[in-house]
Amino acid sequence: MTQKRISAPKLSEQIAAVLEERILNGVYAVGERLPSERQLAEEFGVSRPPLRDALGVLAARQLLFSRPGGGHYVHDAVQSDFMGTWQGLLGRHEYLRDDVLDFRRSLEGTLAALAAQRRTDADLERIAFWLDQLDSAHNEHDTDKQSQADVGFHQSIAEAAHNILFAHLSGSLLRMLKEHTRQNLGNMFGIHGMQADLAQQHRALFEAIKKRQPHKAAQAAHAHIDFVASSLKAAEQQQKRLERATELAEQDKLKIGA
Repeated sequence: MTQKRISAPKLSEQIAAVLEERILNGVYAVGERLPSERQLAEEFGVSRPPLRDALGVLAARQLLFSRPGGGHYVHDAVQSDFMGTWQGLLGRHEYLRDDVLDFRRSLEGTLAALAAQRRTDADLERIAFWLDQLDSAHNEHDTDKQSQADVGFHQSIAEAAHNILFAHLSGSLLRMLKEHTRQNLGNMFGIHGMQADLAQQHRALFEAIKKRQPHKAAQAAHAHIDFVASSLKAAEQQQKRLERATELAEQDKLKIGA
């Protein structure tokens, strides 16, 4: 019987496998530029040709793309294919918001519980960093910065759950909702005490994860999403009242002018 020979993977394939794992694990985030070819070649101890072959393999898999002026970046296809269609639907159909919040409530409760069980000290430092960014954005009333920090805070919790599928699912969802979140934060700022309530909820979630309390972490995540849902409805009702009052005032002006 002839023995089948198993060939060793090419050097470029080995490099591609390492880089692909880093992308999947979030070491290189979506939209982030990879280290230069020179830096990567030095890290792997190889010449440029096999490294470029590895980068070409990842580009063919739609994990990387190049920009004018040089550099290789993580492609958003890692996340966007899953949620791309829903982003457009959410923008056109406001009633889908409740379904999205319901889904997010379940997902974030699970992620918070897992993060409380599995988080490392490094994970906790990342969550604390984004919590500080949130506090700063709250104090500055900067909705753009707050939206970015909100995404960073919740995604750092998702990654602290140490499940690659959950992390990418969360990343897709948060990226889809980022612009929607920014607009909603602007509306919710008009509600008295909103910023203080949000800050307290984020702090409670952080503390439960810090103290490794999975049940309390899930409860805190659920309470936060429930609060956001009810606040959005209140802001929406207030906006409708304002629009109605403005319309009536304009009609009164027309009557007097007639």
